[in-house]
Amino acid sequence: MEAPPTHDAAEPPATPRLRDSLAVRITALVLLLLFAAGGSALLLLGQVRGVQRRFDLLTEVYVVFNHRLAAAHLQAMRIGQQVARAQEQAQLAPHAGGLDDAAAGTFQVALEERARLVRAAKEPIERALAAQETTDDEQVRRDLQELAARLSQLEALVSVPDDVEPRKVLQDPRTQARVERLFQALSERSRQAITTLERDVQRAQRRTERLTLALTAVMALLGALAAVGVFLTLRPLRRLTQRVRRLGRGDLAQRVDLSFSRRNDEVTTLAREFNHMAEALEERERRLLQGERLAAAGQLAAQITHEIRNPLSSVALNVELLEDELEGAAPEARGLVRKITAEVDRLAAVTDDYLSFARRPKPQLQPVELGRELRDLLEFFGGELDMAGVEVSLQVPDGPLWVRGDPGQLRQVLLNLLRNSQEAVLSPQMGERAPRVWVRARLVAGEVGAGVEVEVEDNGPGIEGDAGRIFEAFVTSKARGTGLGLPIVQQIVSDHGGVVEVVRTGPSGTCFRLCLPACDPPAAPVTSPPA
Repeated sequence: MEAPPTHDAAEPPATPRLRDSLAVRITALVLLLLFAAGGSALLLLGQVRGVQRRFDLLTEVYVVFNHRLAAAHLQAMRIGQQVARAQEQAQLAPHAGGLDDAAAGTFQVALEERARLVRAAKEPIERALAAQETTDDEQVRRDLQELAARLSQLEALVSVPDDVEPRKVLQDPRTQARVERLFQALSERSRQAITTLERDVQRAQRRTERLTLALTAVMALLGALAAVGVFLTLRPLRRLTQRVRRLGRGDLAQRVDLSFSRRNDEVTTLAREFNHMAEALEERERRLLQGERLAAAGQLAAQITHEIRNPLSSVALNVELLEDELEGAAPEARGLVRKITAEVDRLAAVTDDYLSFARRPKPQLQPVELGRELRDLLEFFGGELDMAGVEVSLQVPDGPLWVRGDPGQLRQVLLNLLRNSQEAVLSPQMGERAPRVWVRARLVAGEVGAGVEVEVEDNGPGIEGDAGRIFEAFVTSKARGTGLGLPIVQQIVSDHGGVVEVVRTGPSGTCFRLCLPACDPPAAPVTSPPA
């Protein structure tokens, strides 16, 4: 027949991903704040630099330009006054000789000074046009180019060639009028440019203030979000701290709810390991209490057995004598004697169980091939199962399954589990189901070494009551059971360094799993060669 599907153990948790790491998430929040702060600083720096460029343009270009232009204009006005006086004298005395040599030399110097002052006024405009950061602004560049063009026209008008005499300049009032108009146009255009720059500086200042407030609000919001993120990330640590504190006070039932986070970060891993530790401590505490109970129960059983065995032996002997005396009595009387004898035998068997539980010998460990023991046991016990109508399936690998144990005690463990399965599948709750038992054995790899795993499974109605207490002494669901079979099984398996547990139980059946550490096969005997 086909065996039922085996149930694999739960897979270990997956390796934590880098993006789920707590350190990575906190580092990401810090980097986000740093990048936001850096971006804000760059934006503010750009705004400040824009304001600084316009302010420098005002102070280092237009202020210097206006100062020098005013000086050149003043010099031009003086020359214009001389030209106007010369024109008046020419009208009053048409035949006058004009300027003498000394006056002509002085007028020449004045013309050269005017030309020099115009060139000096043009110098800051040209320097500003040559600067890259200044010419990036289209409006500023157009204003500077317009001023430079008019300054070039003015420079051409005020420059007097060496071959031109100063007297000719005095006789050319139209040129002086054009120079005066250019000076006025330059002054007006300079005032307009300065006014535009002042408005730009004010707008940039207001824009910088608004940007500073906005970036401050954004940074505050990001900081608050980062604080909330760190708070939510580290909140499970407080829960874990509370659970650890309660666990330290002796409450071993403490567990951390892992549903708070779907990530596999360090906090979740730590909480999972805490749950494993709490479960291990609770299991150790349970086994310790169970061991203490078993020790107390064994001592009590030894005392009870000692007090009962001698009177029970006397009762059995007297019943045998009474049966001999009633050999010719009525059948009813002899039936009653046989019932008394059966009950005395049952009590003797119970006292033997108690005595074996109280005085269980230490196992004599040696290499045992568990597969062969299973085959021999089923060959011995299979006849009784066949007569009861129980179908048994044995699955043992072809290779040997070596464990280190006591053959008699291991046989007692396996026989006890088989008898429990037999009683389960022959119970009235089976209904129309055919009674079946599966025995499987295999070699498994563990964390500390290889082991041999044996499963005894049946399709009975399952364990009634609390399945977690079936290994406690005197706990049984059988009407005439002592509750010592499975505790003895657990103690024997524990003495062998193994574990026995209920894998599953329910209306569809029960499965017991026995795990024993594997060992190397015994060494072959050494024989001496013949003489």
